[in-house]
Amino acid sequence: MILIISNIANEAATALVDRFPVGAASLITASEFHASFRAGIAVSDFSSSGITIRGAGNSTKDVSGVVTTIPCFLPQEFYYIEPADRNYVCSEMNAFFIYFLSELTCPKLNPPSTRTLSGMSLQKIEWMKTAHTLDIPVWPFHLKNSQPTDLDKPAGLHYLKATIIGDTIIGDHTPDSIATTMIRLSKAFSLPYLSGHFFSPDGTDYFLSELISVPDINPQETQQAIVNYFLKPA
Repeated sequence: MILIISNIANEAATALVDRFPVGAASLITASEFHASFRAGIAVSDFSSSGITIRGAGNSTKDVSGVVTTIPCFLPQEFYYIEPADRNYVCSEMNAFFIYFLSELTCPKLNPPSTRTLSGMSLQKIEWMKTAHTLDIPVWPFHLKNSQPTDLDKPAGLHYLKATIIGDTIIGDHTPDSIATTMIRLSKAFSLPYLSGHFFSPDGTDYFLSELISVPDINPQETQQAIVNYFLKPA
């Protein structure tokens, strides 16, 4: 069973579930936990704990993959909880799911961190340090109120986006140098999914501007690459 963690506003999440073989993937959202997810987790024996997905009883051992399309659940998704309690319930559920996803031993497209359900929780300055250790050039920026802000972009600046899923680079015409950069970053952060944004003054030398670990699953090409990642032969 592959779990797709998302919200009901993301129509692409349902489309992604439908791309998998029937019954292979299930959508889990905060707005319908009562229908999509129940768990009786034993901290001392997590691997044997029982979970119920869409009414079907399973074990945590039955979870074969995870795709998380959101960084966290939001209080407004818990519309069925008393308004005064929503922030608390939301915080508790985010904490529980970070623990739950972290304990699963199956492949995860974007494993959680201590602060988010989906991939990196690093600020720009933090992931920049890793990029520098890999000799990956980073687009210049300055700090404004302690927050990184890109410099004014000159006219004629070239922009490129590259996404890696497993060992697959999404999109045509990605330069080999950028593909190699994405592979190195994916390995450095142990994240099968990463999307990098690059700038180039001349269309030749590209500088890394942003790293994103929350998947954009709207493109059909991305959806199919995710399916291929989880269903590839062992």
